[in-house]
Amino acid sequence: MPRIIGFREGNGRINSMCESVTFEPKSLADLNKFLEENKGSYHEIWVIITNKKSANPQVIMFDQVVSEAKKQGLIDSRIKNVDEKRCMIRLTKRIKPKA
Repeated sequence: MPRIIGFREGNGRINSMCESVTFEPKSLADLNKFLEENKGSYHEIWVIITNKKSANPQVIMFDQVVSEAKKQGLIDSRIKNVDEKRCMIRLTKRIKPKA
């Protein structure tokens, strides 16, 4: 199970979905399980990974996060640096355009 770093709740609105969660999975299986179980519980999910230059081998690569997100109906939209060794990727639900 991934370590959940923290989460923010909505701005006083009545909403069953929390605004965001940030976590650092320890394996690709952890990421897949967490996304499957929690994609409907949060508006955004921030996944923390180690930068390519800082880890050898890298536990989870950026491309793997994006691939797993797409399988779960999520998209990546933003990347932020956590520190000099880690970054986090923002995942949100894919919104289908109305025809």
